[in-house]
Amino acid sequence: MKYKHLAMLVAFATASLPAINNVAYAEGETPPSAAPSADVAAESNEIKMFRFATRMDKLEFVKQAMHLNADQEKKFLEQYDRYDIELASLNDERLSIIKDYAANFEKITDKDADKLVKRSLNFRKQRTALLEKYYAKVAKATSKVIAARFLQVEAVLQGAGDVVIGSSIPLMEK
Repeated sequence: MKYKHLAMLVAFATASLPAINNVAYAEGETPPSAAPSADVAAESNEIKMFRFATRMDKLEFVKQAMHLNADQEKKFLEQYDRYDIELASLNDERLSIIKDYAANFEKITDKDADKLVKRSLNFRKQRTALLEKYYAKVAKATSKVIAARFLQVEAVLQGAGDVVIGSSIPLMEK
């Protein structure tokens, strides 16, 4: 816990730099050229570190927000860990959608836009289906009240994440 503030600072800095770049790009600055392969590997490691730090912070937030006793927390976390793994996989698809958008931002066609929108809507459907699946699992393992609280906490986290991501992605120009 001694390094928690350092991890938060690194995570914030890692998250802020792409957002700042996107905002600058949206305001008309020239986007940076493709990074050399060594930079790509370093970026991949940074993303992994950021995701790990974010996941740990999220887990602490969820545990505090859920207000469970030790027995309830154990049963809840067995389900939540599985949920979080499946959600991470879904978020990989979301990242892929964002990368595809960024790669085609200047030359996006109607066909490209349609594909991106359909992929994005499919992501949201899958995320909702995942919540439904784990509502039932958490309710069975604990109670429906605890499962409902889980959905409330996730709604707050996902909503905040959606706002951060959405506000850092420039709108289509055409």
